[in-house]
Amino acid sequence: MKDFIVMMFTGKNIKPEWEKYRKVFMYLVFGVLTTAVNFISYIVCDKLITGEIILSIFGFKLDVIDIINTFISWVLAVLFAFFTNRAFVFLSKGSIIKELISFFAARLATLIVFEEGTFLLFILILENAFKIPKDTILFAIPLLSFSTFNFTYLYLLKLINCVFVMIANYFLSKLFVFRNKEAKKEVK
Repeated sequence: MKDFIVMMFTGKNIKPEWEKYRKVFMYLVFGVLTTAVNFISYIVCDKLITGEIILSIFGFKLDVIDIINTFISWVLAVLFAFFTNRAFVFLSKGSIIKELISFFAARLATLIVFEEGTFLLFILILENAFKIPKDTILFAIPLLSFSTFNFTYLYLLKLINCVFVMIANYFLSKLFVFRNKEAKKEVK
């Protein structure tokens, strides 16, 4: 078991034909952890940054607080993802500054398209097409004898959106950020 763990985290003693499976597996492991960082930090922001700032665009009302909370959780998740992907998934030895800039640029694309774009679209569809307020409680989880965590439709949409983000980020990281010699040949 120890050898398996070392092989997965370091890529040592792994057959070349299995390396792509190791990368996908490790990306899924750290993708789930990154999603947890994103989701938990979003909930913390949602609980700490309260209020409502409504912005109307093309007749649709958007809550600016949702955008701010999404951005803060995105920054924390991207930093976590960069260091874990670099060290454990792609085993990169490239320039950390160059990779960090490329990583943030690629993640900026998914921030705009998925984190803000589809997430806000999901909220708009939920509230306008289905007439369900985003703060409607799906279920409650008792935390302490005096406290309860309410799992709302907003949190469900955030989790669904994270799946799209994880898939897009894997391909962007593989193709544009942590490119080894073989990946460069594949792209050309």
